[in-house]
Formats: sequence, C-alpha cells, structure tokens
Amino acid sequence: MSPAKVIPWRAVTVAPVILVSGPQEFFAERAIKTVKDVLRKKQENIEIVEIDAGDYTEGAIFDLASAGLFGDSKLVVINGVEHCSDPLITDGIEYLANPSDEAVVIFRHNSKSVRGKKLLEALRASELVVEATCLDVTKDFEKISFVESEFSAKGRKIQKAAARALVDIFSKDFEELSAACSQLQLDDAGEITPEIVEKYFGGRLETTNFKVADSAFAGRTSESILLLRHALDQGIEPVQVVSAFAGKLRDMGMIIGNPRASAASLKIDNWKFEKARTALSGWNEDTLAAGFHLIAETDFAVKGGAKDPHYALEKLVTFFATKGRR
Repeated sequence: MSPAKVIPWRAVTVAPVILVSGPQEFFAERAIKTVKDVLRKKQENIEIVEIDAGDYTEGAIFDLASAGLFGDSKLVVINGVEHCSDPLITDGIEYLANPSDEAVVIFRHNSKSVRGKKLLEALRASELVVEATCLDVTKDFEKISFVESEFSAKGRKIQKAAARALVDIFSKDFEELSAACSQLQLDDAGEITPEIVEKYFGGRLETTNFKVADSAFAGRTSESILLLRHALDQGIEPVQVVSAFAGKLRDMGMIIGNPRASAASLKIDNWKFEKARTALSGWNEDTLAAGFHLIAETDFAVKGGAKDPHYALEKLVTFFATKGRR
C-alpha cells in the first residue's frame, strides 16, 4: 500500500481521511476551515461534528462517520489527537481499513507529543490519507513568504519591502498578520507598497536602531527609510541610530582586505562576523572610507551641527542601502 500524500497546509485537499499535523495552530485552523468550506460548497447541509480526542469513547468514530438521518454527508473533526485515549488509537486504525463513504474524518495532531504514535503511523501508511503539515514558522524570511502567499493566493501582489514591514508589525501573531493581509487586499492599489502599509498600520510598527541598520545594509532602501521614521517616532535618539551604523561599519572595516580575518582573530561573535562578511558584498575600500566619513558628518549633524538631523539620518540610511552610491 502506498503511503499518505503529504502536502503543505495551504494546499490541503479533501480525502476520506485527513491528518492535520504540526505545531502551528493557526495554520491547522486554516487547513480545517478550507476543508469545511470546500465540503459546504458541495453540500450545503453537510453535518459537521467536532470532538476532543481526550473525551473519545469506544466505537464513537463509527457512529460519528455514519450517514445522517436524511442521508447527509458528514465531516468529523477529532481535535487534540496528541491527548487521545487508547480506544481512539484502536478504533482509528480499524476505521482506516473500512472508512465510511458518507464522511470525511480529520485527525488533528500537534506533533508535540508521542501520544497516539501508533495511530499516526497507521495514518501515514495509508493511501486513503492526505497529511496537511502545519510546521512552525519562526524565521523572518518564512513569515515574509507567508505574507506573499496570502496575497498571491488572492491574485494580488505585495512588494517584498512591504511584506517585511508587515512582519515587523505583526510578527508575534499570525492571526493578526493574516487579518492585516486581508485588510490590505481591500485597497484598490495594483501592488501593495511600504507606503500603503504605513498608511494602514504605521502607528503599530515597532522598530529599533539595529533593525534600521540591518535593513539598510541589506539594500532595502524603502524599508529602511520606513523603519527609520518609525524609530524616531518611537523616541529612539538619532545618535543611537548613528551608533548602530558605525558599529556595523567597524566590523566590515576589520574584514575587508583581510583574507585571514575570522571571528576568533577579531574577537567577535561568529554570528556577528558572518553578518559583517555578508554585508560586505558590493562594497570596496573606497566606498567604506566614504561611509566612515559620512558617519562622522552625521554624528556631528545629530549632535546639534545641523538644522535638520532627520534629513541627515535619511541621507545616511540611503547611502548605506545603496552601497555608497549617493
């Protein structure tokens, strides 16, 4: 027998039995909702039954998956399989041998527990099963990919800098991040830009001087200017922003032209060394020297040497975001 078909949660399809696995609850809820919506379109009066695996009693799955009084189809959702009772393990395996033609059964397991392992193994070994994986997303690039997928799924476009700005605002809550994407999709602009994100959610953007510097050195001009403005709005002192840029530039200066440079020889952390080495792409000794000169100018400007220190900071950010091409 062929194993279960494994697909990402966003691509979930209807099957006699569906395993929704993985620790990301928001994705799991979305996957289950997708199945519900598809089945409701096929049969408006479909009966949906949801139970908790910890409350399962012997034989219940066979009753729950049987046709309704008027022959209506059913969707049975069994949540919390990581807390399942022994009868569910036994009955679930038996059910796979002869599933109901009148029902779709969803098993939801968060993969954080080994409880129900025997049932999971049986589900994953069955060709009747589709497994929708809901893996945890913790890295920024994964969250940005999620945002881009939210838009592409609706036939809309969002600039990467705008997606990054959304992640900066809502990175701790996928439900809010998804809701923000839905709200932006109501905007009649052809493509969502950082400026549109700022218009809707600018007041909620949290940033630091280090985020401004990281964004600029990564070459993201629009995003870094947006982050700078919000950093200043949140009370971060201009001199702190200059300091963040100076620190990154010092690390780069110690590496450029030194093929033997290493984290150990420079007495800095490995992650800091790798970050500086990556940032050096596109720079040379002349542009770095110009950068040090501009740092000194900007430091003077923000300490009272210029009428408009904010303009001096934007000039600084643009210089580094464009790798010295002023």
